[in-house]
Amino acid sequence: MDLQLSDRRIVLTGATRGIGRACAETLAQEGAQLLLSARDQAALDTLAGELRERYGVTVHARSCDITDDASVTALFDSAAAAMGGVDVLVNNAAGRVPAGDFLAIDNPAWLEGWNQKLQAYIRCCRAVMPLMTDAGAGVIVNVVGTAARNPKASYMPVGISNAALINFTKSLADYGAPHGVRAVAVAPAAVRTDRWTRLTAARAEAEGKTPEALQAEIDATLPFGRMAEPQDIADVVCFVASARARHIAGSVVTVDGNATQGVFN
Repeated sequence: MDLQLSDRRIVLTGATRGIGRACAETLAQEGAQLLLSARDQAALDTLAGELRERYGVTVHARSCDITDDASVTALFDSAAAAMGGVDVLVNNAAGRVPAGDFLAIDNPAWLEGWNQKLQAYIRCCRAVMPLMTDAGAGVIVNVVGTAARNPKASYMPVGISNAALINFTKSLADYGAPHGVRAVAVAPAAVRTDRWTRLTAARAEAEGKTPEALQAEIDATLPFGRMAEPQDIADVVCFVASARARHIAGSVVTVDGNATQGVFN
């Protein structure tokens, strides 16, 4: 299936690791024109060079702190200058959201957590929306998480921020539709990224197990016997960003291998 992403101008945040890196690779393979963003300029430059060489596509790279208004404004100014506009924004970058005991997380930590993810996504959408509404077309894909509908007391700020992003995505779809702009959320459960591997290794050591044994235990609890890989999420992101999904808006596409329960996505 041709996703019709060739030469589409795409801004991808959190591009250098995990889901973001898989998205960058897949979008480049589809022939998209990319502006990759993350905090580490050196890592961005390396990835951009690899994608240019491998796929012969145009790839720009610009570091950005998505928790800072001026940095985000500069990112989309550079997108307009380098690519002439933005057809797709993939909101994937997020900072550290606190977790732990409810009363142990103080008010400043809660507020900073919102800025690290919820407000960061809102900030990027506010920056790109004028470019898209002026063009009369665009797609915004928000990578959220299934914690939105799986509340846990020890994971409260993460779940709440993701639930808020789902509400935001639906509201943004309502706002964008008259201007030809779609907004969609993609919600993975746990994904086997480098970060997951590091956290699992630390947990395994604390439990007196090998990382392989602990991962096998985790996989055994899942319906398909394995966690998602970053590519599983990237493929869905690319599809909902494409013209093949032109009538999907305001929806949450859950990519969890049926690991979470409930009948509502």
